[in-house]
Amino acid sequence: MNLREVKVCDSKNLKELPDLTQATNLEELDISACPQLTSVNPSIFSLNKLQRLNIGYCYITKVVSNNHLSSLRYLSLGSCPNLEEFSVTSENMIELDLSYTRVNALPSSFGRQSKLKLLRLGSTDIKKLPSSFKNLTALQYLSVELSRQLHTLTELPPSLETLDATGCVSLKTVLFPSIAQQFKENRRDVRFWNCLNLDEHSRKAIGLNARINAMKSAHQHLSAPDQNYNNYSRKYRFYQVKYVYPGRKIPEWFEYQTRDDYIMIDLPSTPRSSQLGFIFSFVISYPLHRTVGYFSRFTFHIIISDDGGYKSEKSSINIYMSALHLRPNSKHVCVIYDQRCSRYLNSRAENKRRLKIEVEVMGDTHPEWGAELEAFGVSVINTSAYHNFVQQINTSSGHNFIQHIGMSDPMHSLCLKSSCAYPSCGLDEDFD
Repeated sequence: MNLREVKVCDSKNLKELPDLTQATNLEELDISACPQLTSVNPSIFSLNKLQRLNIGYCYITKVVSNNHLSSLRYLSLGSCPNLEEFSVTSENMIELDLSYTRVNALPSSFGRQSKLKLLRLGSTDIKKLPSSFKNLTALQYLSVELSRQLHTLTELPPSLETLDATGCVSLKTVLFPSIAQQFKENRRDVRFWNCLNLDEHSRKAIGLNARINAMKSAHQHLSAPDQNYNNYSRKYRFYQVKYVYPGRKIPEWFEYQTRDDYIMIDLPSTPRSSQLGFIFSFVISYPLHRTVGYFSRFTFHIIISDDGGYKSEKSSINIYMSALHLRPNSKHVCVIYDQRCSRYLNSRAENKRRLKIEVEVMGDTHPEWGAELEAFGVSVINTSAYHNFVQQINTSSGHNFIQHIGMSDPMHSLCLKSSCAYPSCGLDEDFD
């Protein structure tokens, strides 16, 4: 049989599928948005050439296969509100969408999907990810947003670039690999908006992970400042690091910090032979009197002047953030490295001794939805500062280093004691 595609999406009267065993060349099957479809014919999972399967927006209760498929690359089960049971794996899976379902567990063999790049688990009933999850060595994007039952986030693979855990209100524990492994990561966008039940160890671990990835990314761009920069707009995600997590204070490792809306930055008086990296941290809050939209986008408007004098020339640049349904009266820490912003500040800092940096937080389309700035900080680094940071870690390896910065975890996951013995790690002791 030469049939390669079947698309019967939006079929209001489709109740069941025929046996498709004979459709041996079928590559794509789209049966999404069929409201009367409540089950999936198991013959689908015997098709050795099936690559794309879309069953989203249906009322099926389970999708189970005893076969480990080799051909399936894209599987969408998103917005199937009755789906509770799922056990399909494929060694060639690239994208999987289980968002807005009632799935509460992933199969133990889930880690076998070594080619999986994108995984959506938002608004599911999953409580914990399987231990094999760290074996997903190609995974770049993971969303568990609004998964209100999720209480533990297991060690994630170093390939991951984006993690969205917004609104995981039961999340208490986040585990990280060893310090050495964290330096192999490429984290770009990590969101823990409204994860207000995170324990102290996990908040500290997230803060240190943010520092490692922001400093590492800044160093990479300082070492090769012009590499691929002309492609910035096209490859935006590769040139920005954003972390958000609950907290009240600017991390201590930020040398310049204030609770005002401006800060003065002292610059080297001697000519600089290399670029500087500017890492920002902001503490923002949503007061009770503010109206908070379900999806709020806001802007850190950064205004730069030479010395703070009345006649100094001013200019500005923006850093954009988005948040999903922030809780009023909550406070969050943002740690951001933006290459575009850093390059711009370098151009303004040339031959200058001081810079005045002001910050305004503005709602993108609805000003009344904007956050309020509680504090902000700036860390100015160069390649020497980065290498000093790495050397601090390398001189105290293994268990000695874990003790040195106040961490404790026999399984080599990154957890920190309440009394941090490493003052420059900048981990917040005062939480919401």
